[in-house]
Amino acid sequence: MTESADPSRDQHPGLVLAVPHPGPLVLRGAVLACAACGAERDWLLIHVQPELVFVRCRCTHEWREHDLEADHVAAARGEGAGERSWESIEQMYRGLGYDGLLAGTYFG
Repeated sequence: MTESADPSRDQHPGLVLAVPHPGPLVLRGAVLACAACGAERDWLLIHVQPELVFVRCRCTHEWREHDLEADHVAAARGEGAGERSWESIEQMYRGLGYDGLLAGTYFG
């Protein structure tokens, strides 16, 4: 089950942890796929508040994924390099390549 993204998090950009996850995600025994474009890897995991985790595809499709928890984001965070602060959610998406410009592009 999925929900649309929570727009209220745009009001509190300091409360958002976004971590690229280049590989596939296996949830409920199946590889997660984007409902909009069919991508099966190269996600942005977005942790908002203790219990909310969203997944964003490079095509900009974003949804709350109930089967992901903060632990998943923390594990992906350990794989990446460095941290950076952004002025806004839109700048973060652009800077990380999840603003739609790189839709259909895979790295690695």
